[in-house]
Amino acid sequence: MQVVHVDGLRDADEHAYRRLIKGMDAFEKYHALAPAASLRYRLYPRLPGVKADGTTLTIQGYKVKLPVALGSDLTFALPRDAQALDDNAQVSTNRKSRSFAWHPEVRSPGLPANARRLGDLRLECEIDRAAKLFVGLRLPTYYVVDAAVDICTTLPGGVWIYYADRAVFSVTLVHGNRREALFSRLMYGNPAKWIQTFYDFYPVLTDRTYMLRIADTSWPDDTLVELDYMDDAAVADASATQAMQTSQPSGTP
Repeated sequence: MQVVHVDGLRDADEHAYRRLIKGMDAFEKYHALAPAASLRYRLYPRLPGVKADGTTLTIQGYKVKLPVALGSDLTFALPRDAQALDDNAQVSTNRKSRSFAWHPEVRSPGLPANARRLGDLRLECEIDRAAKLFVGLRLPTYYVVDAAVDICTTLPGGVWIYYADRAVFSVTLVHGNRREALFSRLMYGNPAKWIQTFYDFYPVLTDRTYMLRIADTSWPDDTLVELDYMDDAAVADASATQAMQTSQPSGTP
């Protein structure tokens, strides 16, 4: 039974504490995918007008109420609390339901600012699979297959959805001398173009959404996923234009 908070927002954006703990258990189980990484959960505002500033997070049950520290980037780590588990608590924001997309964030240290590690992203899939955070249109066959096998590793043609920090221009997988750019059909929610309204990334996260075939084992866990951002591309274009204008001789039309 879901907890109703009489002292909080009536229709709060929240997830079950037990589910998030299951995600933490999955992080420990599959930690070998990213041995040096740590886990935080992250909130992504997904609707126009949702304010990140002033957002608070609380573990709320019938008997337990624990504040959760929320970073300026809207990431957080959860404590393990037996009373919160017994109390069937919720992890609740002070924003209305569906204000945020909830996502695990696994980060190995020492990576370039514009790159993710493929093993980290594979581990995020396992955590999301356990915690059931992602919201989207899934056919009944998805749940049948997922109950029978690890859907993160056994669907060679399948993709998993990720969010970049900002609007993304291109995504490239890099391992040694091998490079492969993502086709545009795997970006911006294009595979779900006609049913985007059912998904977490709609409407304001669409331009930072990309999808990876993480079950393709020809790419090892230490593969880098390089992200080029829209604003970086705009700056580069402006710089190139300025350089061309500067290099023209005086009086050139």
